[in-house]
Amino acid sequence: MSTNETISIPNYSLSYSIKFAVLIALEIPSILVSILILIYFGYNHTTRLNDQNRSIFVLLVINFLQVITDLPMPMSFFHLNGIVQPATSTYCTWWTWYEFSLNTTNGFLMAWISIERYILIFHHNFIRNLNGWKRRIFHTIPLIVCSLWGPFYYLLAIIISPMCTNTRDYNALLCGLPCYLFTNWGTFDLFFDVIFPVLTIFIFNLILFIRAVYQSMMVVGRVQNNWQRHRKMAFQLGLISFVYLAVWIPLSIIQLGEIYIDSNFLFEQLDTFNFLVYIVPLILPMICLMSMPELIKKLKTFLFPQQHAIVVPINTAVIHQTNLNRFSMTARLAKF
Repeated sequence: MSTNETISIPNYSLSYSIKFAVLIALEIPSILVSILILIYFGYNHTTRLNDQNRSIFVLLVINFLQVITDLPMPMSFFHLNGIVQPATSTYCTWWTWYEFSLNTTNGFLMAWISIERYILIFHHNFIRNLNGWKRRIFHTIPLIVCSLWGPFYYLLAIIISPMCTNTRDYNALLCGLPCYLFTNWGTFDLFFDVIFPVLTIFIFNLILFIRAVYQSMMVVGRVQNNWQRHRKMAFQLGLISFVYLAVWIPLSIIQLGEIYIDSNFLFEQLDTFNFLVYIVPLILPMICLMSMPELIKKLKTFLFPQQHAIVVPINTAVIHQTNLNRFSMTARLAKF
């Protein structure tokens, strides 16, 4: 794969320093919270492997991998005021492939989690009627497909890249956009790898919200009790999905506008949302922690242990005899 390389003198921008400061400030607590959650799942084997947590566990593992291995590359770019180091075509290819693969994997995992949670909450009888191996296939195969699709697709589109020749700009994020984005492969990528997961997440969360409101208001009895048990899953999914959609919906609209309206459609806002893509994996562990009350309770107990009062048993017979003696003494003094 041949490339054309361009190097220009970068203009210093305060925005680079601000972006680097924001990322480094969020990365440290993100790593700590991720480790805490993963340790919690590690020590609670049954919790990690139950139907409602398996997919979240995989998402957190991929997200943690992105935070500690992928985000240092854009952080280095911002820290060096817009210079890619090392300035080699191999590094640029690796960076682009790795970042695109992780973003796509997270998007498809979020889409599958949205579908899975909907089924677990409103069609749990379907899951309950599956035997052991069918249930494992239902929960495992989609996770494998979601995890492997991104790396495989971008292996063809970016590394092998049979349809075009990349031009490298060592003063731009990812050394500039990969050339396949300006071909039919790029259109397919936008609709299938970006818009399709975003629409899936949005639609299933919207349906889940509407059905949850209706069920809370109109349904009573046994079904209402089931909803109370599943409310935690719905709340967790809603928090995680909101963070993802808040960034990727505007970014999808901007990319569609650039194709079908104007090449400079919302161009000034594009840089902001491209940067916010890096914020999503950083705050995702904190969002997951907010939806895990059991872990929060254990964490509070560990950090702020409560001192319990010591209860000493008292002999009631001794107290009764003492009161009688006091009464007798008072009566004698009064008589005297």
